[in-house]
Amino acid sequence: MKKVSVLGSTGNIGKKAVDLLLKRKREYQVEALSAHSNFALLAHQAKLLNVKHAAIYDERFYKDLKENLIGTDVKVEIGAEGLANVASLPVDLSVVAIVGIAGLEPVMHVIESGTKVIALANKESIVCGGKLLIKKAKGKDVQIIPIDSEHNAIFQVLQNDDKCVEKITLTASGGPFLNYSLEQLRNVMVDQALSHPTWNMGKKISIDSATMMNKTLEIIEAHNLFNISPNKIEVVVHPESIIHGVLAYKDGFNLAVLAETDMAIPISYALSWPKRSASSYKLDLTEQKKLTFQEPDHRRFPALKLSMEVLNSSSPHINSIVLNAANEVAVNEFLKSRIEFLEIVKVVKSTVENFDSYTDVNSLSDIINIDRGSRVIANEIIESKALVYS
Repeated sequence: MKKVSVLGSTGNIGKKAVDLLLKRKREYQVEALSAHSNFALLAHQAKLLNVKHAAIYDERFYKDLKENLIGTDVKVEIGAEGLANVASLPVDLSVVAIVGIAGLEPVMHVIESGTKVIALANKESIVCGGKLLIKKAKGKDVQIIPIDSEHNAIFQVLQNDDKCVEKITLTASGGPFLNYSLEQLRNVMVDQALSHPTWNMGKKISIDSATMMNKTLEIIEAHNLFNISPNKIEVVVHPESIIHGVLAYKDGFNLAVLAETDMAIPISYALSWPKRSASSYKLDLTEQKKLTFQEPDHRRFPALKLSMEVLNSSSPHINSIVLNAANEVAVNEFLKSRIEFLEIVKVVKSTVENFDSYTDVNSLSDIINIDRGSRVIANEIIESKALVYS
């Protein structure tokens, strides 16, 4: 029986993981769960899975969680220290589904814990952790399995053959505004941006998908995770989202991974790895009728250009951290209707161009300091509206 922890169990990915684990209680013992603030759902999950530890990050809800777990043997953890404690528990596999750079430090703790497999839904930790995180994982013999459907697809193919790869293609649905004109994009409202045509996701990643910033982050993630040149990574718009990734080889063969659009599929793969478990998700290509592809429009979705600018810059690791921090700030401001939709990418671009506190990145504290400095600059740019319009 595998021992498992789920960090970020009350988010979209976390809930999917918990649902799968509930169906396979004979195969997995869930040791720990964590959530940011949803104490009621966390307590419910803890009881259903009979976990030993439950961590609530927002300290305001500690008493609520304790009260909801009266009569159980669950040890309640609190705040950043509590999250660090459950992340440091040695298990066979840890699902990390915390949103944003907040997931980086827990991932580092998981790596140090003795846990051997991380099912990672937090792309920001790879983007910001960069080679530092990958080196630490390799040094501890920790296998990172990406849960993002695109990177999960690439990972599956590279498990069998990582030689002679000429190009990696990540597919993009195009989000809710694929066919919007530039003029229409100027008037996008928050509720429109949150309405994705294909995937059911949380608020932050839904906005990232709408701006296509998620693909910018995924290009950087693929570069770090698979150690492949950024010039060998491309994005193709594929609205049906049936093909999740393609690897092109020097001899002309292309291997594509196809699956339905449900995150339960890559999560299940990660939970079962290196084996495969049976699933009710069966792809019927005759129902799809057609699969379409097109080049992304960089004029309407300029975020994609930023990935190459960052990765080909003189400080790609630092600029990746800056890009991620600025995007988190800008998305949050857009969700509060304080900036316009098209201003999200402009804030990110301006922040990267205005960040000049360059230093070596040798530790987690270096990453955190760069992240904090970037947020200050991003907020100053938003306040002054000194945005880059080129």
